[in-house]
Amino acid sequence: MKVLALMLCLLVGATVASRCVRDNSNGEPGCKTKEEIDQGFWRHNYDPTRYWECTRLNERAVLRSCQDQAFHPSQLECVDWDDWEWEPVCAPLTRPDP
Repeated sequence: MKVLALMLCLLVGATVASRCVRDNSNGEPGCKTKEEIDQGFWRHNYDPTRYWECTRLNERAVLRSCQDQAFHPSQLECVDWDDWEWEPVCAPLTRPDP
């Protein structure tokens, strides 16, 4: 039973990890999918104090600031620096039009 649970955890972890495609851009999402709108907030890849917000489908993301805090990419909110930790940079689902 423990082996089955371990295998399930590894499979779920591999599935989640496979969704992360390394990204060297500023991380701005295209806001072209329902999933991007539902998630709402996306990290800015160059500045941990900033993040992108998708507010409407097919409209450019809005750049927001955390003031004196950092944007936590897993919690999708601004947190104190003591609670922030670096995470791998993943590409958004879509990109904005040029």
